Amino acid sequence: MSTSELLRWVATKATRSTRDDFDALLARTDFTQVAGQLLQSGTPPEKRTALRGLRELETPEARALARLALRDDAAEVRAMAAGALTHSRDEADWQALLVALDDADASVQHAVMDALARMDPATTSALLLERFGHASTSEQLLALITAQRLRLPDAVALARQGLASPTATTRSAAISLLARQTEEETDGLLLQALTDGAEDVRVEALRALSRRVRVPTSVFVPLLSSATAQVQELALQALVLRRDTSACADIARLLEAPSPSLRRSAIFATGYIRCAGSTPTLLELLARTRAEDERVDLITALSHLGSPEAWAALRGQLLDPAPRIRRAAVSAWTLATAPRDATRLLLERLREDPDAEVRMAIALALAESGRREGARALHLALQDAAPEVRRMAVRTLGRDTRAEAHQALREHQATERDPEVLRELATALDPRQASGNPGAPAERPLFDPAGTGQCVAEWLASPAQHPATDRVYFYEGGHLEHLDAHGQLHALHYTVTGDQLHLQAEDAPERRTAFTVAPMPPTAGDGDAPHRFRLELARDVLTGTDTPRALFCVQAERPDTAPGNGD
Repeated sequence: MSTSELLRWVATKATRSTRDDFDALLARTDFTQVAGQLLQSGTPPEKRTALRGLRELETPEARALARLALRDDAAEVRAMAAGALTHSRDEADWQALLVALDDADASVQHAVMDALARMDPATTSALLLERFGHASTSEQLLALITAQRLRLPDAVALARQGLASPTATTRSAAISLLARQTEEETDGLLLQALTDGAEDVRVEALRALSRRVRVPTSVFVPLLSSATAQVQELALQALVLRRDTSACADIARLLEAPSPSLRRSAIFATGYIRCAGSTPTLLELLARTRAEDERVDLITALSHLGSPEAWAALRGQLLDPAPRIRRAAVSAWTLATAPRDATRLLLERLREDPDAEVRMAIALALAESGRREGARALHLALQDAAPEVRRMAVRTLGRDTRAEAHQALREHQATERDPEVLRELATALDPRQASGNPGAPAERPLFDPAGTGQCVAEWLASPAQHPATDRVYFYEGGHLEHLDAHGQLHALHYTVTGDQLHLQAEDAPERRTAFTVAPMPPTAGDGDAPHRFRLELARDVLTGTDTPRALFCVQAERPDTAPGNGD
């Protein structure tokens, strides 16, 4: 196969499967010559493949061909040509990129800015600053994005010019750039942006300021009276982070807000900040509201406030007709600050509550509380009428390294009749899973309920739209990352007990939910496609909305053993 034929063939293959072929192509002595010919007469994919190779060669001849490609008819080729010059230090390459900076296509401008900034950050930063005033809106946005991504030295000066733009989109981009600079330089600019005429700009500035611990509470309190609920909610979040009780009176006014979302945020804030004066209002809301989401939040807030009046009301919530409300009350009564008779009440409800999920929540809560009654609760759960409760008890006792737990499982195995529970017992008692102790099954270092065996389990909100939608990564060691659809990364700690997933964000109350995992049936024509699994969360503990949430896992592709198919 000639070099020209090999290059055309590589250009038609998926990039991930051509590394060996590509290396063979670069090893051809006439590659540069053939690449030059195809850059004149080839198709765009062939030109991109040629430029990919020229970028790796980094020879004077390769860079000269890339400079010529900066004038190609196809924007994708011009952008690729700019990328091929990224690591150059040649003056001719710099000058060619300066000319290409005036390209009409935004993707080319972006690639050129990136190449220039990597070649000489300081000079490029000054150049972007000089051009900014008379640049198009598109170029201004790209300049701000490049300065943010590559941390260019004149970033603050560039952002100042961006804030003077008549276009709200440009001002928002300038705020995003300022948000990543040091506080001393930019706090004043962000505070000024809170009065911007565009709500998007105000919101972006508010988000940036809320993450800065030096910004005082007094900045956010007036924003609680904003005309827009979004600004009010962001101000509430900032006040929650500061835990300043001086804001309690202003927060309490939002407990009667017409927006359910805003009310719930205010309820959470009063409990988290410990606004003791809000207890009467919270109790009144609990007595009259029928919305379960709001009642769950009220129970949580009242449990944090912990007055005698609050606990008296929460005692009644253990008997509420709604199972979800009873589960929330169970969580409240397991707090260390609960009254002294909390354990007695919970054990009583473990025997009498009609809902299996509530009984399971009680047993798990007592088992995790560290109280001596935790083992008693699990032994009661082993005798529960519902198989799912017994399965949870078996899983939890299976992680207990004490001999008493192992003995309880052995005794229960003789009387158990449910096949699923028996399988759990066999797993819990399997000595091959033990670490020097036959009653201590190996810990799962990674939450991998689909059994993919990967070192990190990635779950998607929508596999068909990946990576545009939410992604959740469960890492070994209890670390979880939630990347939402807006590109915001949230880090949490997770643990798994039985069928319960527990999440803990820094300086935030624990959130927990029941979960189930089921393999998704193959569709027609799937063939040997990777297995897919559905993770169903009873509550969306990732965002705290308390509605069910489904995530999907696509198992890593199995190795292809057929000859000639490797990368």
